[in-house]
Amino acid sequence: MSWPMVKLGDIFDIARGGSPRPIDDFITDSDDGLNWISIKDASNSNKYINSTKLKIKPEGLSKTRMVHPGDFLLTNSMSFGRPYIMNTSGCIHDGWLVLSGNPDAVDSDYFYYLLGSETLKQRFTELAAGAVVKNLNTELVKSVEVPLPPLAEQKRIAAILDKADAIRRKRRQAIQLADDFLRAVFLEMFGELVTTKGYEKSDKFKIRDLVDYIDYRGKTPEKSDKGIPLITAKNVKKGFVEHEPREFIPEENYKSWMTRGLPLENDVLFTTEAPLGNVALLGKYDKVVVGQRLIALRSKGKVTHEFLMFLLLHPFIQGLILNKSSGSTVKGIRTKELYEIELPVPQKWLQEKFSEIYWNANSLIQKEHKSEVSNDVLFNSLSQKAFSGTL
Repeated sequence: MSWPMVKLGDIFDIARGGSPRPIDDFITDSDDGLNWISIKDASNSNKYINSTKLKIKPEGLSKTRMVHPGDFLLTNSMSFGRPYIMNTSGCIHDGWLVLSGNPDAVDSDYFYYLLGSETLKQRFTELAAGAVVKNLNTELVKSVEVPLPPLAEQKRIAAILDKADAIRRKRRQAIQLADDFLRAVFLEMFGELVTTKGYEKSDKFKIRDLVDYIDYRGKTPEKSDKGIPLITAKNVKKGFVEHEPREFIPEENYKSWMTRGLPLENDVLFTTEAPLGNVALLGKYDKVVVGQRLIALRSKGKVTHEFLMFLLLHPFIQGLILNKSSGSTVKGIRTKELYEIELPVPQKWLQEKFSEIYWNANSLIQKEHKSEVSNDVLFNSLSQKAFSGTL
């Protein structure tokens, strides 16, 4: 059965937030302050906004917009259309859109899954890309058509998707626990080295003595729809490589792109700018290249790649990197400055022990990642059936 298609503007009152300026003049700790909702109050793993870290003075209300429990918030830039359900009241800035619906006609859980579905994400992205300014606005969102089943059917669909989503969340929690375990092991084995006192006493080597580096130096060829995978700074996160957005270069440009050498599996990837200091291990590829603002570090033998990755990610070492960086708006570091940073280097056998623990844990993480991907595929398939009326 297919459901009638209606415009979001016919179901919801849709409005954009606003901000009193300068906002710092309105921030308050007073008990009569109004909750000020920022993106930091939202979590990618949570569909609700339950509280806020900041408040604004009541006199700022005329320059902003109040939202209430049950309202939907959508981000209107960056992650276009990421939905959240309000569990509290507060004021929103112009980075948010609010959707207020009639609870007698709208089930909040159903619309949470619908607004966050791949179909609507793609539609929001298309609309934003077509705008002069690359963000959503109220008129664009109002124009989007969505399926509207009866309220009882909305609740049935939401209950099914809730159960499927709970399985996905458990996978993510298992991955996070494994990541937390590895950080705890690293601190247990090497934590003393990354304190001021321990750092001063440790045996240290400049990064130039520990690694060779490989970076982009060739002419920039046109991107292609297929060919050699291109890892960019956007793909490298703290401890892992995210494969979307996925980019490629033509096969014939492979060696001309990487004139300093070719990156290999397990090289340590390091972002030199925007954002500075993200680090991850390069996975297994038949062929791969790295982009601008990204270098591949390869050990000369004194450090294991696994130890080096965790060391570079530690806040103490990140502070050393930041101190060597330059730039007022966008922080970056040149390779010659990075090379001058001194790193504490413990005995090799201890590093190798940590590397063994890392790969044992990583095998479990990768297994969970594969299960998570499968669960995402199944969930998206389930969602498509639900919103097409075939569930």
